[in-house]
Amino acid sequence: MPSRLRYIAIPLVLALLALTASSLAFADEGDIQVVQATAVSQFPDGILFTVEAESQGIVDEVRVFIKKADQSGRSSYRSIEVEPGEVVSGETLLPVTGGGGDYFPPGTKISYHFEVRDKAGGLVRTDSTDFVYEDSRFEWLTVGDDLITVYYYGEFVEERARIILEAARETMDNMVKVLGIAPTDPLRIVSYNNYRHMVVALPFRSSAVSQDLRAQGMAFSDERVLLIHAFDPTVTGTVSHEFTHLLVAEAAGGSSALVPSWLNEGLAEYGNIDKTDEYDAALRYGIYTRRIRPLWFQQTFSGEPEDILIAYGQGKSVVEFMVRRWGEEKIKTLFEALRHSRDIDTALVRVYGVDQHGMDSAWRRSLGLDPLPPPEEFRSREEAAESESTPVVEETTSDSTSPVAAEEQQPQAEATQAPAAAESEAEEAEDTEAQPQATVAPQDDEPSGSSSPCSAPPPGASTIGLGMLGLLAAPFTLAGIPFLRRMRGERRKD
Repeated sequence: MPSRLRYIAIPLVLALLALTASSLAFADEGDIQVVQATAVSQFPDGILFTVEAESQGIVDEVRVFIKKADQSGRSSYRSIEVEPGEVVSGETLLPVTGGGGDYFPPGTKISYHFEVRDKAGGLVRTDSTDFVYEDSRFEWLTVGDDLITVYYYGEFVEERARIILEAARETMDNMVKVLGIAPTDPLRIVSYNNYRHMVVALPFRSSAVSQDLRAQGMAFSDERVLLIHAFDPTVTGTVSHEFTHLLVAEAAGGSSALVPSWLNEGLAEYGNIDKTDEYDAALRYGIYTRRIRPLWFQQTFSGEPEDILIAYGQGKSVVEFMVRRWGEEKIKTLFEALRHSRDIDTALVRVYGVDQHGMDSAWRRSLGLDPLPPPEEFRSREEAAESESTPVVEETTSDSTSPVAAEEQQPQAEATQAPAAAESEAEEAEDTEAQPQATVAPQDDEPSGSSSPCSAPPPGASTIGLGMLGLLAAPFTLAGIPFLRRMRGERRKD
């Protein structure tokens, strides 16, 4: 190109670029004004977003972008239908019940912003706003600090809220060093005065479980929220157990999905500041009745309420064995390995030198039990037993053959549950607000015990049948298990 033409062309190109940039800037700024943009809780159905905007042009597109706060996940958006014009208004309901959308427990914090466009290409984005989805039936008060906040309602309830707060703080102090974490993102505890208030806020649960177990607390690791029945007699233990689930999820890199239930629930009991021996009793019962499932089948807990209680006792015992044999500091190393490998067997081998089968065998030997055969052989025996409709001869039952049976469990949550009771005088007593002397749970016959959710009661519950009740009263601990095996062997010989 001749030099004279080059000198002419360059200014022309620069002028065109400047003109394009100017028009884009004008289009982005436009003449659009967002007059109103709000989010309002429509509990239990969802969150209602409303917007009003005006422009010199014709507004024809409005969207709201939503993201759960304190998370690194991507945001989603919903289109808001508007009648195109210079002045528009519209609304959309974000369903949060889990029936066609996500489930958001009360206490979930979200951030949202709106985008408004007109036909000329103008675009306006509102500033991101934080919003906490609340149960709008009640006027909520709070106690706590920047890291842990307890939401409560009603007169004379602040003392109970502070008990819950202190249980959470003590649990955090105990477990952060065990798990090797230093939480910085807020954790929220939503405290309900009675079960009938709380049940409306809970997600849909497996009908087989919900008929026999009542949730006294449920932790949601993705949302960093814990729902709790504040006036249950076992509230301190329930808070401690469930709050540990939130810490375990953080140690696993923000999600409890990597942590099998036997480890998650075992750690939750290890961190429990108000333990009883009921899970130990459930384990004794499970061993005596040969209902102990292999660890590699317990990514989530499933089965009858008795099976779930037994699984809790097993998880608690296995974690205590791991700490007793290898030391507490190995738990931190295990979670470091789990975050990198994202596989529990790989992490266990790296830290302890055994996978889930090896850990299961070592634990069983420590109790005087025979180890299980390798997983492949065990699976083959189970399949053969199923085809012949005969019980499996190992330390398990024929109805525990498949780990996928747990798919009925509620996702993304950890819960502490209690046996369902008759809806009678006790429920009526619950309907009244707690009085000053009500520093314990109303006597509502709701003994307590779950992202998979906890699926069994915490210490303080009784859901096992007559055989279990006998073992609950037995004057021996797990040290008596070899005696049980000998007794069972003698019965076989007879």
